[in-house]
Amino acid sequence: MSVETKVLPASTRTNLEALKHHMKKLGFEYYKEMNGWVTFGARLMMNGKGVAPDDCISISVRFMDIHADLWDFDLISKLPEVKQAILNFYEAEGITDED
Repeated sequence: MSVETKVLPASTRTNLEALKHHMKKLGFEYYKEMNGWVTFGARLMMNGKGVAPDDCISISVRFMDIHADLWDFDLISKLPEVKQAILNFYEAEGITDED
């Protein structure tokens, strides 16, 4: 039995590594990639199903979509910098808001 995995192109991996580095500087650790979304969390918590991020930001690696679930004011105040890091990722990927 073979397991089919989706592998991101090398250029996307490089751009994603740059985004991970920038997000880490802002206080967010890489959490996981699933279904075309990459999630960063400020903390990890137990949610009954295992470990999940708390105070998290998820971005789509295919489209210009962002989901943020933040409660910590210090993290909320970093949103302009987070937004710029994500926009830089999308620009490097050639993704626009029209996609």
